[in-house]
Amino acid sequence: MMRPSIMSRATTRVVLLLLGLMTASACGKKEQPATQTSGGAIAPGTTALQVADVTLGRSVGADERIADRTDTFSPGDTIYASVHTTGTTQNANLAARWTYQDGQLVTESNETISPTGDAYTEFHIFKPSGWLVGKYTLHLLVNGQEVQTKDLAVK
Repeated sequence: MMRPSIMSRATTRVVLLLLGLMTASACGKKEQPATQTSGGAIAPGTTALQVADVTLGRSVGADERIADRTDTFSPGDTIYASVHTTGTTQNANLAARWTYQDGQLVTESNETISPTGDAYTEFHIFKPSGWLVGKYTLHLLVNGQEVQTKDLAVK
């Protein structure tokens, strides 16, 4: 038969070990999926990708930034969009959905990006027969979630 003092030491050790494990698991932080913010977006499933800005223009430089900034275009123009993202992520899907007037889809294109800081991604559309005069909207999506829109006009 065990002596009471040995039994209580063993029980105390087990209780302390269990308390330590419970405390460690309760204090461990779990990363929550990121959500959209009003200032842009954080891509779902990441913690740091944010759309800082979207600019439109008639031309883009080698750095994928807009060189001739405008939101008013002629029917024969190529329309460029430069998406400035900040943060780090792996394989985020960045999509540009262009619509006309009442939401009629013009086209959509996608890029997979894995930035590690500030990055620029260029999208463009061109119509050889010329754009219809009217209002267009660029809808920017990150991993399927709309994060920003930009209005433009063809005159």
